[in-house]
Amino acid sequence: MNVLLAPPMRELDLDVAGSDPLDAARDAPRLPALNRAGDTTGLDRIARSWTDRVPSRVHDAVTAGAALRDLGFVLASLERHGVDYRSVPGAEETLLRLGALTDEVPRDSVYTYALRNPENAVRSFTELPEEALFIREVRTAGTALRPAVDALLEALAVPVDDPALAELLDEATRGFSVFAQSLLSVKRNITPETFSGELRPYFPPMTVGGQVLYAPGGAQMTPLLVDIVLIRPEPGDPQEEWYEQYLRENVPYLPAAYRAAGERARHHRPLLPRLVDEAVRHSPGHGTVARTLTALRALMRELLRFRLPHLRLAKANMNIRPDGSLGSGGYTTDSLDHLAELTLARGRLLSGAPTGDTTRR
Repeated sequence: MNVLLAPPMRELDLDVAGSDPLDAARDAPRLPALNRAGDTTGLDRIARSWTDRVPSRVHDAVTAGAALRDLGFVLASLERHGVDYRSVPGAEETLLRLGALTDEVPRDSVYTYALRNPENAVRSFTELPEEALFIREVRTAGTALRPAVDALLEALAVPVDDPALAELLDEATRGFSVFAQSLLSVKRNITPETFSGELRPYFPPMTVGGQVLYAPGGAQMTPLLVDIVLIRPEPGDPQEEWYEQYLRENVPYLPAAYRAAGERARHHRPLLPRLVDEAVRHSPGHGTVARTLTALRALMRELLRFRLPHLRLAKANMNIRPDGSLGSGGYTTDSLDHLAELTLARGRLLSGAPTGDTTRR
């Protein structure tokens, strides 16, 4: 399964980041001050201006992605201050058209918020250094996971005793290590009070075309694709029904190439249980198999190094919010509990695999 996503996705994200069809760079720096003042009149004026420019300036996926990014910032700002974005004439129809051009959800996403946010002219809701750090770390994390996803997709068709498999797993581990480190940086530098009180209000759900669409959130990021490839529940697993519903709700937020790769991956058995079963059928002392399992264990440690702190961080934020609050992706922390449980269960399955000679050869 040789599906390379990293180069084209990086090119798409860079092209969108470098595109400014609405000339939004002139007014985007004003958004933080308008938000600080709660100036909905000023926000509405910018939203109308940008919306009016779309018909004559946006004609392809790249310019549409940039328009979704910039409209996302100003329309979500209006929503944060209690103004229905649909009060902007043509805004809903414009979002639907932009979503059709990009083949993505017709609103801002974690990709427009961070990976397609120009580094030399960053769009943001606030002037908080914590938001600047948040955007930077999410961009770093998402960039690091592109080659990791490619490696895991390629690994789906590689047998456990192929020497190339351990190298693919090592590549995935390197990417996930950067991803986990970025999350730890967010955890250390952004307090729950700052995130929940100052940033979270700018990530409201929005109804577009009769469908409630959730704001940029962790469930939209590429760990979703990593889970599909690596550890998703198999038929008969107690988590299967919950996980299938989780995918139905979140896969639509992935870029088109990731959605297609996830669908292809589902024609293969998940990587971790497949490799564990293949390893059992080999001699426990088989050097190549042992090296593969060592690499797989290292990858699972990185996955847990991301997942468990993420769960603790989400719970710390939920603990200071009113009862019944949802995260930006529309969930309570129950979904993270399920994902942590699934990851730990897969780790236990791996712990029962033969070890043999685990010297890295």
